[in-house]
Amino acid sequence: MTKKVISVEKNTSMSKAITLMDSKEIKELPVVHNKKYFGLLVYYDLISNEALKSDKIEKFVRKVAVLSPKDSIDKAIRSMQMNGMGAIPITDEDDKLVGIVSDYDIIKLLINSRVFDSLKVEDVVIRRFPILRTEDTLGKAQKLAALNRVDGLPIIDNFGKVVGQVLLSDILRYTFAVVAGKKSDKKGMDANKDTALEKNVMEISRRELPQISLTLNLRKALEMMLSAKIKGSIVVDNDGKPVGILSRLKILDMLGGKSIGDNIDVQLSGEYDWDFILLIRSEINKRERLFYNEAGIQRMKIHVKKIRDITGKYQLNLLASGKKNFNVKVEGVVKDLLLQEALEKLENMLEHNRRDF
Repeated sequence: MTKKVISVEKNTSMSKAITLMDSKEIKELPVVHNKKYFGLLVYYDLISNEALKSDKIEKFVRKVAVLSPKDSIDKAIRSMQMNGMGAIPITDEDDKLVGIVSDYDIIKLLINSRVFDSLKVEDVVIRRFPILRTEDTLGKAQKLAALNRVDGLPIIDNFGKVVGQVLLSDILRYTFAVVAGKKSDKKGMDANKDTALEKNVMEISRRELPQISLTLNLRKALEMMLSAKIKGSIVVDNDGKPVGILSRLKILDMLGGKSIGDNIDVQLSGEYDWDFILLIRSEINKRERLFYNEAGIQRMKIHVKKIRDITGKYQLNLLASGKKNFNVKVEGVVKDLLLQEALEKLENMLEHNRRDF
């Protein structure tokens, strides 16, 4: 966790909070009241027109559950997934803010794990993403960023090639700068805001941000993103055309046992490690033709738990959902072998039900 926490009081002005988050390159800002944790101000929530018109941050503060210094990294990842946040505040027993842990901190800590060397960007890229064209306005960029909750929007030319990128921080910085000093005159503020949103996106676009290829080693790609301090990076093909977005939060989903499969939405819970994640991805992808193409399985939940009163023994429950639902339960002492057994049982079930597909 980061121990030197940047925070603000709940009565802080919106412009001061935005300026602070922008200058410190943070997307989640802890808010305190009477020296105790009050909530979290999230950058993505501030892109709305309501935030532009607000003097104070208080009504935009989220009541996000906190962690304690002794909590595990796994719990931190699960908390980020549950709250949809890239950072979680850490408090002591008196509710005083003592730290904050972010997706940046976790990925930086684990960057040398072999799980990242075993994957390429194409294994975890987000294939559906918003794009901007060179003639689009800042207003359109604002709407797309708010709707999709993404940090970077690629700008393409008439040939479909990436010519720039707009970050959420750029949109907020520009629009707040334009309306600054107009808070007392609502009509004047709205007019200035409208003028700002009519600006062409190329006026605030960035071209120096890294563009990543599909075949790049995932660890190398994450190192580039951490160095640039960005939450998402555009992924391009050999012709320079955007084919996806690499997101730090998507990586946390994988580390937390979610979105493991390529085509099947695989969610893992219980007793597992990252080597087990890699094994699941490999074994399910080997059976992709039967599981996904033929049986139409779209979701798979796998839960591994220790059996009480039996030392070293595990139970693995697998639920596969598609055109039909299939449940598999196996027990044993080696989790890798349990997975193999469960998948083989599922294969047999699907073979017997092939006529129903």
